[in-house]
Amino acid sequence: MRDRPDVSLLFDLFVTSQRVRRVLTRALTGSRMRPDEYAVYSLLWERAPLTATEMAQQLGIPLTTALDYLNAMGSAGHIQRSPHPGDGRAVHVRLSGAGRAAHRRANALWEVARKEIEKGLRVPLAEARDVIRAIDDAALAALEPDAEDRRRRWPQS
Repeated sequence: MRDRPDVSLLFDLFVTSQRVRRVLTRALTGSRMRPDEYAVYSLLWERAPLTATEMAQQLGIPLTTALDYLNAMGSAGHIQRSPHPGDGRAVHVRLSGAGRAAHRRANALWEVARKEIEKGLRVPLAEARDVIRAIDDAALAALEPDAEDRRRRWPQS
């Protein structure tokens, strides 16, 4: 185990996310897709059709960011849009044939990195995922409006 500064849980998350990003960026070299883009494509691969709002919620990103991804994917011919059957204002999106092909190319490379990371875990995969989800739940709770009200009342240090 490497010597790691014992700063805080959030510091550990930051460092880990930077390292994982580097691993995934290296793994996806040649796929013409960044790791963040691959995540968006993967969500559509697994869960389509979705609206931009549903995508933003499931990815944990702002709606404007989801729309930026969709605009780029649309320009590349990687998505199909169709009217939402229950909401005339909304549009469903899914990967087009070209989008599915791009995802498959990147997935072959992604899987190598995924297996390498999972092989190196010192805890069972299910346990690691439970901890990550617990941290995500805590972050989501911290984003709730009542959490913002509590922060405003905390004494400034």
